[in-house]
Amino acid sequence: MGYVKLPKASGYDLLPAENIGALKFTTPDLVVSYVPSGTVTIAASSAFEQADVAKILDAVDKINGASGPSIAPAALSQKVTGTTVS
Repeated sequence: MGYVKLPKASGYDLLPAENIGALKFTTPDLVVSYVPSGTVTIAASSAFEQADVAKILDAVDKINGASGPSIAPAALSQKVTGTTVS
């Protein structure tokens, strides 16, 4: 399984790149929905931008289901402050 490395002020959070059904910009967060169930909400101190969705999807495309080192997306508009799994 591959992971997208989400830079934080200190360290990283890892986002699983498999079974992603949708990635949406929902002000101020990014919400990743997985198939068949589960979501991850990515939060920042300020609102993300729609362009951040494309950056994360580009990183997922580079992973292409492979295992190995995680891949960081191009610089996001905000530093990630945390992720919530539900």
